[in-house]
Amino acid sequence: MWDQFGPLSGTIYAVIGASLFVFFSVWRRRKAIEPPMGASIQRQSLPLRLNFERQSIELEGQPGVFKCGYLTDDHVETVETAYPEVHTLYDVFLRGIDKSENGDCLGRRHGDGPYKWIPYSDVFRQSRDIGAALITKLGLKPGNETNVGIYARNSPEWFVTALGCIQHSIVVVPLYDTLGAEAASYIIQQADIEVIIVDNLDKVKKLLESGESIPSLKHVVVIDPIKQEDLPKQDDVTVYTFQEVLGFGQLNSQPMHLPTKKDTYIICYTSGTTGTPKGVVLSHQNVVANLAAFELMVGNFLEQKIGKGDTIISYLPLSHMFEQVCHWAMMQTGARIGYFRGNINQLNDDLQALHPTIFPVVPRLLNRFYDAIQANLRKTGAVGKAFFNFAYSRKLAMLKNGISTRDSIWDKMIFKKIQDQIGGSVRLMATGSAPISAEVLETCRVALGAIIFEGYGQTECTALATNTWPGEFEGGHTGGPAPCTLIKLEDVPELNYFAAERKGEVLIKGPHVTTGYYKEPEKTAEIIDADGFLHTGDIGYLRPNGTLKIIDRKKHIFKLAQGEYVAPEKIENVYTRVGCVQQVFVDGDSLERYLIAVVVPETKPLLEWDGRKRNIQEICKDPKAAEFVLKELVKIGKENKLNSIEQVKHVVLEADPFSVENGLLTPTLKAKRPQLRIKYMPQMKEIYKNNPL
Repeated sequence: MWDQFGPLSGTIYAVIGASLFVFFSVWRRRKAIEPPMGASIQRQSLPLRLNFERQSIELEGQPGVFKCGYLTDDHVETVETAYPEVHTLYDVFLRGIDKSENGDCLGRRHGDGPYKWIPYSDVFRQSRDIGAALITKLGLKPGNETNVGIYARNSPEWFVTALGCIQHSIVVVPLYDTLGAEAASYIIQQADIEVIIVDNLDKVKKLLESGESIPSLKHVVVIDPIKQEDLPKQDDVTVYTFQEVLGFGQLNSQPMHLPTKKDTYIICYTSGTTGTPKGVVLSHQNVVANLAAFELMVGNFLEQKIGKGDTIISYLPLSHMFEQVCHWAMMQTGARIGYFRGNINQLNDDLQALHPTIFPVVPRLLNRFYDAIQANLRKTGAVGKAFFNFAYSRKLAMLKNGISTRDSIWDKMIFKKIQDQIGGSVRLMATGSAPISAEVLETCRVALGAIIFEGYGQTECTALATNTWPGEFEGGHTGGPAPCTLIKLEDVPELNYFAAERKGEVLIKGPHVTTGYYKEPEKTAEIIDADGFLHTGDIGYLRPNGTLKIIDRKKHIFKLAQGEYVAPEKIENVYTRVGCVQQVFVDGDSLERYLIAVVVPETKPLLEWDGRKRNIQEICKDPKAAEFVLKELVKIGKENKLNSIEQVKHVVLEADPFSVENGLLTPTLKAKRPQLRIKYMPQMKEIYKNNPL
């Protein structure tokens, strides 16, 4: 979507050069720019009154435990809610009805048509009907012991179903839209799901074909409009259309069985690459606390608060808690949600039709945006580059002066076409799920003229644990503790990280932390300690200003740019079975899309392959030798069912073995991964530069 804007033509520079000189001479003598009346969406003053040098505060009497730097009251450690009347997600929606004045709530478009909107009152009515039908027609018992599955792409029906479940304290169990039959069957069976909502006929057929492995399943409700005669028939599973179920509820109203804040709202299954999925149990309180953190640190400091005039684009999966929190944050403020059409390749068109003001993104999307800008700059002449850099520096200066804008002269001449690609109205963006470089983040803040928040967290703490503050223009960190979060660092001596040096495993505590994994007390005990702290497995550095920087992974599991976890040690254990491999180190970069292996080869097999009597040092410099080893790795990887993400795409051959003497192995002959990464980083960077994917 980002390749549709190009560099300015050379003629523009000649036309505007003189006027720019005059303009800048006046502009640079001005004091801080004040946003004009009525233009607060285009230009936002940022809260420079925040103390950016103290973004976390150490708790009195609890050395090494830090809270949000905004919570200066000694008696307040964390917050559970932003509003005294809001304790459950049902309360959140009622507040949205009030704040929106029954305005637009959920929107979708068909084909190339405009977005059409469902008001808050109709969403409430439909959710009431769905909730009633679950009880009266589909035979579910109200209460927190009942689970309903949703196996569908984002849509109004997705949210309506979730809200209907909430009204009867029924637990929502989302399944990733891309899940295969085996993983879907496992979740359905473990969660004892009797009713599941799907979006299309293909998923209905997939579930019916898996019938023997999911005996709990009794009813499937399909969202897409399908004729009654086209619905599949099966003796032990009944298939309904969504409209049909809505009709059942309209004819059979039911009193609500509302949840308490401690009741479970959702069981969110993690999508790791090893083992079976684990269901993270999250309560209403967990989500409401995350919403409070967002409201206090974002809503409180925006010149124009999030509310009725705002629109968010929904395209990230609702089976992920990041998107869940985005949804409910809009509901709490009376804003509206527009859904993409389900095809990521059409997201650009949806953005331009919707004109969202809020755009949650994953780093991969911002990286693509940055890459497109750089690619277009390479096509631009020297004068054009100089002009772009000048405009960039002026906008960066404005940002550092507390102004985020899309209506400066630099926007109108340089950046407007870029901004129009995402609808032309985006004022807030949030990113998380994987690291993003400081350079990319700065470029996006400047070019898009939007306030961009970066956060860190995981499903086990709902979504958000730390976040950057509004007005932050420095990248390379994930902000300080959110208002719902306490953080401490724990020593990891085997990796040479110590809390006394402000480095260690990140531990999280607060009202947003899960009670554990569904039906798995042993695994729960592995991540939550006796003091209630969640052990994230991430290694963090608490910077002098109180912001957190993630620097390593305790068990070396990390994400690639597409958001998929990889466990390199698992992959290495497979690759070491190859006859020509003596040692192997698999690594990657969270800003890149594939893995690289550093291989110390067995001498004899490579000498036999070579047949030219070269020594091993010479062979290791031969690209064809690396290709030979790569083929062997991929072959055994396929035999051991490594998925495509886990298979390395390039190999670096190293003639000298890893050893204790050269500092690459521990005394117990375990790989020192940080040292290996440092040693081979230059070669890996060169590979990524020359072989983008």
